[in-house]
Amino acid sequence: MVAPALTRLNCPQGEFELQRYPSRNREPLRAWCAADVLLLEATKASSVNTLVVNDDHGALSLPLSASAMWTDSALAAEALAQNSSLNDLPSPKVIWSTQLPRLPVDRIVLRIPKQLPYFEFQLAQLATVMPAGTQLLCAGMDKHLSPHTAALMEQQLGPVERHRGRQKARLFSATLPGEAKGPAPSEASYHCDLIDQKLTGLANVFSREKLDPGSRLMLETLRRAEPVASVADLACGNGLLGIAALHFNLASSVLFADESAMAIASARANAARAARHDSEAAFHLGDGLQGIERKFDLIVCNPPFHLGHTVDDFAGRRLLQQAAHSLLPGGSLLLVANRHLDYAPSLQRLFKHAEVMAQNAKFVVWRARHS
Repeated sequence: MVAPALTRLNCPQGEFELQRYPSRNREPLRAWCAADVLLLEATKASSVNTLVVNDDHGALSLPLSASAMWTDSALAAEALAQNSSLNDLPSPKVIWSTQLPRLPVDRIVLRIPKQLPYFEFQLAQLATVMPAGTQLLCAGMDKHLSPHTAALMEQQLGPVERHRGRQKARLFSATLPGEAKGPAPSEASYHCDLIDQKLTGLANVFSREKLDPGSRLMLETLRRAEPVASVADLACGNGLLGIAALHFNLASSVLFADESAMAIASARANAARAARHDSEAAFHLGDGLQGIERKFDLIVCNPPFHLGHTVDDFAGRRLLQQAAHSLLPGGSLLLVANRHLDYAPSLQRLFKHAEVMAQNAKFVVWRARHS
């Protein structure tokens, strides 16, 4: 059995009790990493007015007494709120990725995100809205960093100092120039032939430049589905599956739910282009379907299979639990997943019936229902 991870962070700013959100029994992962520690050691003074960017669980925001956290993740915002309460500290202001972080700060502390276009977007925005001379410190784990990280920073900011790595993490620093040196990445788009529509996606949205093969298999399944009254597109991304439900006349009411602010903004824009006069679309930025009281006839889901940078089906299994509690009597869940992720035990535990509706060499579409 794996021992639970430590929850007490000792750093130059003090000691902090930090828990992951969402967490599991005997949580094996810490709420911080060596890149967080490197940033905390490089910013020992917590009295400086600080903007923290891409903080997963508050490991940077709380020790640095941050003025605000700029994030795309509703899960990160919830983790920050819970850990602020756990440590009896005020919770910093949350600024969503779809907003500009216009506030006076002396320094910016940034965890380098997984998606390079998102990192490039953030650098361009920070260089544009922050005064010249603002200090920027960035760090990431070596195994997750692109070899182009420093070059990308220099393209947007100018000179960048590469600091010596430690504990398999690396630190970069720069001074913001007061304007972006290069163009910010624009939203990406592609034309989906199965629904005959252009779909756009902001910088941190999954599969924003092309239709992923798992979603294609799900679309072929949805095209054969029977009409229902209400659909939820869980972990909606750019809104493709929910929009397909409208396009195939599968439903006239769709809820789009995701924990990414950029995903919700992209889904909203795409759904507006696909809207029919008799259709109704709603949008929920949060932890899946938590906080949504209504229930649905059909839930469609192409769940994430990463937990941060790590391949882990924990996020997907949580979404299955939410779906099981959010279906109307007689309702169904349609789930598409990579074949190497075995959701069968979870589906069989949560639902009375689970069957394979479609499959190919890499993906499988499951249908699960209570009756």
